[in-house]
Amino acid sequence: MGFNPRGSARRPAESASRKDGEEPNPTGSRSIKFLAISAVLLILTVACSQGSRSTFNPAGPVAETQLLLFNVLLWVMVVVFVLVEGVLVYAAIRFRARPGQDRPAQIHGNLPLEIAWTIIPTILIMALGIWSVVTLWQLEEPPASADNVLEVTATGHQWWFEFEYADAGGGKTITTANELRVPVDTPVRVLLESDDVIHSLWIPRLAGKVDMIPTHTNHLWFQADSNKIETLPATFPGQCAEFCGLSHALMKFEVTVMEQDEYDAWVESYGQPSKLSPQGQEGQKVFNANCTVCHTATGPDSAALVDGRVAGFLAGGNIAPGPNLTDLATRRKL
Repeated sequence: MGFNPRGSARRPAESASRKDGEEPNPTGSRSIKFLAISAVLLILTVACSQGSRSTFNPAGPVAETQLLLFNVLLWVMVVVFVLVEGVLVYAAIRFRARPGQDRPAQIHGNLPLEIAWTIIPTILIMALGIWSVVTLWQLEEPPASADNVLEVTATGHQWWFEFEYADAGGGKTITTANELRVPVDTPVRVLLESDDVIHSLWIPRLAGKVDMIPTHTNHLWFQADSNKIETLPATFPGQCAEFCGLSHALMKFEVTVMEQDEYDAWVESYGQPSKLSPQGQEGQKVFNANCTVCHTATGPDSAALVDGRVAGFLAGGNIAPGPNLTDLATRRKL
């Protein structure tokens, strides 16, 4: 038997399973596991429902246009990603270094290809950028042809939304909390303000989020289309989409879409005094003695009272302005 240098002997199974000169690939099984796990995670990320907070089930022109913008940008990026990564993977496998192979000649490159892959992405990015900017500009305001725009002021507080209809009809001012009622097929322009920190108003199925910034007024508009809503009245959940403190997750509201005549009836009945039973009179005394420290019911001096509470709270006072409780019995939320 001849002398074998140390380490030169190979196991028979090992010798039969790979060619001479090839090294074992310990990362092969890891790569397969990684790809399998990635595939499962990818399937889970796309297996989302068409729930009430899904932006993939728009109920109005603004949300529909925003979804179109998202889809076009997404699929263009997917195609570009697959093409680029596919070429890279092919090149890495096809032209990988092999044992015993001499070092290939080093060349400068391919000028026509370099020009092509510079010009094509530039044109693509410019086209998508111009289209995106034009689309977003078009979504800034309701259509010029709309003559029945409803204007509402939304104010963010920690941690609730206040909605004020400055001229709801007949000079009436309506103030609600965490509930926004609008007529169907009517453009709604919302002025966005904040009394404390940055909030963000978001109605997933009607419009994308826009920030509510202290000392600055933003705006958005939306419209609920009757041909995209099965039954009326319909309720669409909204929420604050900007972290604003400890109870941020609970800062939610609802948009109720109703027929025009039903909306007009609500405006007409808002704030109308009703005859109180003896128990109701006792409850009113409790409300006036306790709840009005923070909350308000619409009246002649309610606006000045709320402004005073806000100013005092911002100056370091302990009394935080609470939601307006007018017509509380008709509401679903405080």
